[in-house]
Amino acid sequence: MAGLRVLRSRVLLGIVLASVGLGVSALAGEPRRLIDASRVLDAGVPSAPDVAITRTPPDPAPLVERGQWIFDLRWDSGDVWLLGQRKVELAAPQPTPRVMGRFALELYEGPAMIERVRFDFPLLGPPEPLDAGWNALPPITRKLRTRVGVFFPATLRGTRLYLVDRATQRRWALVWPPAEAAASGVTPQDGGAPDSDLGRAPAGG
Repeated sequence: MAGLRVLRSRVLLGIVLASVGLGVSALAGEPRRLIDASRVLDAGVPSAPDVAITRTPPDPAPLVERGQWIFDLRWDSGDVWLLGQRKVELAAPQPTPRVMGRFALELYEGPAMIERVRFDFPLLGPPEPLDAGWNALPPITRKLRTRVGVFFPATLRGTRLYLVDRATQRRWALVWPPAEAAASGVTPQDGGAPDSDLGRAPAGG
């Protein structure tokens, strides 16, 4: 009886060893490959879409000037108006402050930006996306009429000045250097091009 149990144990051990040997030989014949993540994505998991990333150039080093232009700007139901500008002298030269804002005045000398002043109109919220674009005004700002004075350094440098709405990518060309105390209001025309000219309109008051 004991001999029969020993025999059965040996048979079972032989079967186990044979199975292990077959598994080892199968693994030895299987080529080793690294996991290809692209194949996983191709198997039904959506891959990341191609995204065109545009980079807004950083603000240049602040200009330090005693003289400052004050641009009198108005937002009126989606239109931007330049009501006038005047020059003031500070007690001492001051560097241009760096703040966040949807709008900006940008001064260029050739292809180089030499100054940027960011600002916002009071109470103006961000535009609502429409058809994946920034084309609609929020209900609260559709009839909003607001006004802001923007300080800009009265530098002798620069050849081109632009008013930029970074939310809609609209850009208007302004006269540089500006004329003091404009007699009538003017509104930049949205030409979509960097060299669009100013158009005239009745003063907004």
